[in-house]
Amino acid sequence: MLLDGKVALVTGAGRGLGREHALALAAAGAAVVVNDLGGSNRGGGADAGPAQAVVAEIEAGGGRAIASTSSVSDWAAAGEMVQAAIAAFGTIDIVVNNAGINRVGLLGEISEADWDLSADVIAKGTLATMNAAVAHWKQAGPKAGRAIINTASPAALHPAPGIGAYCAAKAAVVALSQSAALELAPLGVRVNAIAPMARTRMLEGAPQELLDLMAPRDGFDPNLPEHVAQLVVYLAGPACRFTGRVFGSWGDQLFLFREWDAAFQAGNGNCKWTQERLATALADFPLTDRRHILIPGGRMEADMPPEPLLALLGQAAAAVVERT
Repeated sequence: MLLDGKVALVTGAGRGLGREHALALAAAGAAVVVNDLGGSNRGGGADAGPAQAVVAEIEAGGGRAIASTSSVSDWAAAGEMVQAAIAAFGTIDIVVNNAGINRVGLLGEISEADWDLSADVIAKGTLATMNAAVAHWKQAGPKAGRAIINTASPAALHPAPGIGAYCAAKAAVVALSQSAALELAPLGVRVNAIAPMARTRMLEGAPQELLDLMAPRDGFDPNLPEHVAQLVVYLAGPACRFTGRVFGSWGDQLFLFREWDAAFQAGNGNCKWTQERLATALADFPLTDRRHILIPGGRMEADMPPEPLLALLGQAAAAVVERT
């Protein structure tokens, strides 16, 4: 099989996308550490049931798996997960960082706990698990076929209002993935990120219009989490040619993101900038960036920031002038 002899660790693998990743990796021949704290989509609580249930599914299909209920937000526990993989299966080859939470909140209403838990689970959890795996790989020496797949989000690259903490933490995952790709190639490690769209518990509390877009469909349902899992298997497998890239996934559609691009440049002739010279130089820079964005329902072209937003700022400035 494609991943015969490989050992994979999948975080957040008890439900949703992570469960599908674990099952698909096992079906491809990998032994799997199924990690899931068993908490809510907001990060509360704990339940060993989901991880154990996925292990039972894998074993029923003839695969090999063990359960881990550690929290990825615990730095030491991330190391213990990696050591559990090595103790059970002799090594670790594949890390899929999927664990995440979503604490919806507008600016001015977000609590410190909202930010701390979002950053701990999504960003710190990704870094801690990668760090633990890489420490082992450095001791073992270079070996072809290692892979890290980190779960970002379209919201990391095209942020939306109301989920600022989630967007920022997922953007950190993109940066961590790209940095790691540059650093880990000598060890034989490919590092890529995915930005999936699927119907999971992360949608709980989302606006109704988003829930409608992600609702079940007759016939081919692009919102099923299972569609993303085959991309994860490809990125973990020997056919993968990529590292340091971000892939979007929705149903039968794949996307490759082209991230931050220093597209425009202005100089000041080896002189210190003044406010006047800055204003002159920036006068030629565009106020918006036309780009392809990925949202539930597919890809579309949009301006960032949108023109109506700039109009609102202009109206606010005009009102200030009028009052004075």
